[in-house]
Amino acid sequence: MPETRQPSDAASPPAPLIHPAALVPGLGLFTGVAAGGALFAFGALRAAELGLNAWSVVLLVFGSVVGTCRILFATLPDRVRPLRLAAGALATGALGLVVVAVVPALWGVLVGAAVLGVGTALLTPAVFVAIFAVVPDSERGSAAGTASVFIDLGLGGGPMIVGFVAAAGGISAGFLAAAALATGGAALLAARPRAAGARAD
Repeated sequence: MPETRQPSDAASPPAPLIHPAALVPGLGLFTGVAAGGALFAFGALRAAELGLNAWSVVLLVFGSVVGTCRILFATLPDRVRPLRLAAGALATGALGLVVVAVVPALWGVLVGAAVLGVGTALLTPAVFVAIFAVVPDSERGSAAGTASVFIDLGLGGGPMIVGFVAAAGGISAGFLAAAALATGGAALLAARPRAAGARAD
């Protein structure tokens, strides 16, 4: 792939190790990845509760929707306000998790997984577009690295958080906790678009 950055002969100052422009969007990204981790960790158990032994179908639905939406809506984060799009993606994912939690039928798990897939597909590109819109080219690596840390934390911490809730109140309660986490991320990004960078919105 060709390099997209503009060449520069000027020496750039060192980029910050933890880039401040990535903190608010990264925290929103964390809530979405952590909430999505609930499906990875407990989707099979939820499907088995409802009589679907081929639980991988749930993940197949989720993955297929994510891949399809990433192709169909590849340019959407470039055409709309990215932090608003990220907030909407988190709200969409939260809705999918609520469906999984409250509908005591197999179709609820499949529909919920599909809705969560839509939100997941839009979230990560929107967050990175928002970050890159407000950082100099010389600091993209630092900003991307900071945001990527939130992905790792979400993948590892999300199932743990949901697991503690599920152990105390059941799998449905765990999914509702994940939905609440994603809703909190949506509120954060929707309420603080300027804090994460004026040019992004």
